[in-house]
Amino acid sequence: MIVNKIFNADCLDFLPTIENKSIDYSFTSPPYNRKRNDKYLNFTDINKNWLQLNIDVITELLRITKKHIFYNIQANFYNRKDVYKLIGLFNDKIVDIHIWQKSNPMPASGKNITNAVEYFLILGDSSLKSNATYTKNILTTAVNSNMPKEHKAVMKEEVCEYFISKFTQENDTVLDCFFGVGTTGKICKKLNRNFIGIEKEYTYYKMSLINIYQ
Repeated sequence: MIVNKIFNADCLDFLPTIENKSIDYSFTSPPYNRKRNDKYLNFTDINKNWLQLNIDVITELLRITKKHIFYNIQANFYNRKDVYKLIGLFNDKIVDIHIWQKSNPMPASGKNITNAVEYFLILGDSSLKSNATYTKNILTTAVNSNMPKEHKAVMKEEVCEYFISKFTQENDTVLDCFFGVGTTGKICKKLNRNFIGIEKEYTYYKMSLINIYQ
């Protein structure tokens, strides 16, 4: 498999072409399925088959990933039942769930509960070990405040760097099948890891090339 390359493809078409257990780690964040178009300029975040999409992607990632998958999801008003179903369906492969707590989340209206967390489902066949002592399963950061108008759901670099630095080794290969504008690749380059990116939206694919290689 060619590393340090970005592929403009649908991940469900591309992942089946990758050999079994040929990738060290996977780190990715699928679309939210928010039922509204306030995050992406070039992508409609409405998917009636969102649960099946994630089942299919995780199944493929489990097949091709040697070690662990870090799968970032947020339970919102529209998708939360599917998120909890997804956790139940893969309970035998989830070795940990880490919480990303946002210190400045968008406040909910009135007496509704403000959604201040996202989950990282960590899946694999072995227990998760950190490169450092006393690593907690909760990470607190501010949300991204300066994102491109084309993509307002960019993975925060600090969060990506936390997981890749804590749980992978130099020269490991990390695959991101919802590559977006390339945060995973940028952090892998910084930390001397290899990456493979898959992004189906051409605008974001082109942006990722600029963000990583220029």
